Amino acid sequence: MHTRRQTQSATPHAVYHLVNPCKTPWATLVPAVQAKYPGMQTVPLDQWLDELEAIKSPSETEVREKPALKLLDFYRGLAGEVLSASISVEQTRGGSKTMEGLGAVTGQLMGNWLGQWDF
Repeated sequence: MHTRRQTQSATPHAVYHLVNPCKTPWATLVPAVQAKYPGMQTVPLDQWLDELEAIKSPSETEVREKPALKLLDFYRGLAGEVLSASISVEQTRGGSKTMEGLGAVTGQLMGNWLGQWDF
């Protein structure tokens, strides 16, 4: 059994960031999304947020049709500087062989997930 105690006993209060250590630019995944949804239009994040924010008191139907309304604060954070800070994953990689060997998300993976989610 592989435990943190065995591998990192010198670090009693370790912090593990559970994010993929290999970043993937969104632009490299867009073709996979467009292949799955050929009629879908791509728009800049700021424009999309403006359109969502223009819906002041969404009805149940609007929320059902645009579920991103429920996560508007999260998406605002993505658009701002909240998540632009670099996240250290060295500790995570050192504590997990899986995380250490994890590769970047590819268009092929994205296409597979979109097919599985079947939106």
